[in-house]
Amino acid sequence: MMKPKYLNPLIDYIFKKIFGDEKHKEILISFLNSLEIESQGRKIVDLQILNNANEKRFKRDKFSILDIKAKLDNGDLVNIEVQILPYDNMLQRTMYYWAKLYSDQLNQGEDYGALNNTVVVNVLGYNQFPHRKIHSVYQIRDKESGEKLGDFLEIHFLETRKIEESQQEINEDLKGWLLFLSDPESQRLMRLGKEKEEMGKAINLLEELSRSREERAIAEEREKALRDELSFRKAALEKGLREGRAEGREEGREEGRVLGKEEGRAEGIVEGLEKGMLQEKLNTAKKLLQKGMALSEVAEITGLSSEEIEGLR
Repeated sequence: MMKPKYLNPLIDYIFKKIFGDEKHKEILISFLNSLEIESQGRKIVDLQILNNANEKRFKRDKFSILDIKAKLDNGDLVNIEVQILPYDNMLQRTMYYWAKLYSDQLNQGEDYGALNNTVVVNVLGYNQFPHRKIHSVYQIRDKESGEKLGDFLEIHFLETRKIEESQQEINEDLKGWLLFLSDPESQRLMRLGKEKEEMGKAINLLEELSRSREERAIAEEREKALRDELSFRKAALEKGLREGRAEGREEGREEGRVLGKEEGRAEGIVEGLEKGMLQEKLNTAKKLLQKGMALSEVAEITGLSSEEIEGLR
C-alpha cells in the first residue's frame, strides 16, 4: 500500500510544526482571522507564540499534549489544540484549559482588571456534537435576551469530518483551512495555495515535513500511539457493552418472571424482555458516561434519547 504524499496535518505534532512556529506565524494569524474571533472585532495583525518549548517535552514523552498558546497584538490569549480522536470529557477539559489560561495571567495581589480575554480553539478529527455545524462558537450569554456577559470567554470547535455534510455558511478563508486540514492533497487546495500566500506556505511546510524521514517517523509514531489508544478504548467499550447486555438480560428475565406470575407468563416475558433491553441500554450508557464519553456519542451508540441519558447523571 502506497503511503500518502502528505502527512496528516491533524496529527498534533505536524499541526504544531505548521501553525505553532514563530518563524512563520503569519500562517497562524491567517487561520485565526478565518475564525472571525468576535472579541477582536478586527483583523489580527500580529501575535507571539508562547510555548515553543513543549515540542522538546514531546520528544521525551510521546503522550504529552502539543497545544499552541499565543498572545495576540492586543494582549488577548489564545489556546489551540487539535484532537484526532474522541477525548474523554472533552468539554470539561476545554473549560479547564480556558480557566487555567485565564487565571494564570495574574500573580498574587494583582488587579482583576489586568486580565485579558481568552479564546480556546479545538480542532477535531471527529464529531463532538450531534448538529451539522462545522464551526461552533460558545460564549457566556443571558438565557433570555442573548446579551453577552463579556468578551473574556470564547470557545471555538472545528469538526473537520463534517466538511462534506455541513450546510453552514462560513467564509472562504475558513473553507480553505478546513480543506487543508481534511484533504491536503486535493487539487482545489493546490489552486488555493497559489492564490493565498499563507495557504501556499502551509502547503510547502507540509510537503517539507512529509519528505523528511525523521519528521515522518516521528509523525507515524505519534499516529500509531493514537491508534493504539483508540483500540484500547474500543476494547473497553465492547467489554462494557457485553457486561451491559448480560446485566440487562438477567434483569429482563427476572422482571418477566415477576410479571408472568401476576399478569400471565406470555405478557410478562414480552414486557420483561422489553424492559430488560431498555435496562441494558441504560446500563451501557451509564458505563460509557463514567468512562467520560460525550453525551452525543453515548446517544449514537445506545439509541437512547438525550433526556434518558441526562437522567443517568
